[in-house]
Amino acid sequence: MNNRLRSFLATAAMAVVFASAAADAVIIRHDRTDADALKLGARFTAVGRILRDGGATLIAPDWVVTAAHVIAPLRPTDRLQFGDKTYGMKRGVFYPGTRLREGTPPEVDLALIQLDEPVTGIEPLPIYRGQAEFGQTVFIVGYGDYGVAGEGFHRSDGRRRAVMNVVHDAGPKRIFMRFDAPPDGSQFEGVGGPGDSGGPALLEEGGRLYIAGVSSASMDGKPGAYGVVDVYMRLSAYAHWIDETIR
Repeated sequence: MNNRLRSFLATAAMAVVFASAAADAVIIRHDRTDADALKLGARFTAVGRILRDGGATLIAPDWVVTAAHVIAPLRPTDRLQFGDKTYGMKRGVFYPGTRLREGTPPEVDLALIQLDEPVTGIEPLPIYRGQAEFGQTVFIVGYGDYGVAGEGFHRSDGRRRAVMNVVHDAGPKRIFMRFDAPPDGSQFEGVGGPGDSGGPALLEEGGRLYIAGVSSASMDGKPGAYGVVDVYMRLSAYAHWIDETIR
């Protein structure tokens, strides 16, 4: 077990406080504006909302990927939104062996939802299958509570926003991104804030977007503050399970 994973598990109780409010909402660095986050988020149409609370990413016409702790409280009548249309849930699938306990995130915080009809007019995003996440700049996308570092949060207005960050650590199951204060960090540096979990970390390679991670929790600081670390499930480690489930 590496040091990063030890730290994650040791702070699991704190992490779950944020897990119900992890990175699908976005907090941007203090020298940028909310308009920057809205403009950056406009292109990511494959990222949708679970209307009860949570984020999800379209990976096939009728399948989305999200976090296990997001779908656990869902009711059969809950819906997801992509674009201007909402969709019902045909079924949800937890990663095998998932055990959800109050006060701690599951070891593999990952789940799939099959929609009751295909999404049209939006191209699904492929799973990233490489091993080069470390050091890559990714986009964090969401609809939840939002704000600028040091200025508090605004309640969700249902609009899609995005920020950028760099994967500073990658383990067998998770990737980690730290919220660095300027002049460090990326041009539109940011992390998740209070809001909904299950949203994506998107990686761009060869001019194409891939989903590299799913928001699970945070650690090492206050949500949305400089120095906090966002924790995402590393989808390259679970691509085979996703393929088999959808097939």
